[in-house]
Amino acid sequence: MHLYSFIMQYDGGCYISQVSAASEHEAMRVWLNTLDVKPIDSFSEKDKKRLIMEDFIDEDPILISGCKNIWNICLRVRKNKMLAMINIVKTVEL
Repeated sequence: MHLYSFIMQYDGGCYISQVSAASEHEAMRVWLNTLDVKPIDSFSEKDKKRLIMEDFIDEDPILISGCKNIWNICLRVRKNKMLAMINIVKTVEL
């Protein structure tokens, strides 16, 4: 298991959380399933459930050029509206 840090920029806010998973793909699913949307403006439980159902079908994490263990994904939180930019960092535990 590895520790992954998620840094999400969405609707003018920055939200950071961490999850443990075997890979970045699994980490994306764990992160979304455990994401607390209450403090995030314009991100509802309904939006979260829809994203979980879509299961990142159109999203492959893109490795950031020139970096190791840092990926980027974008999620359309609301159809035709709000876009979340998310960086995923494979983090060393001390």
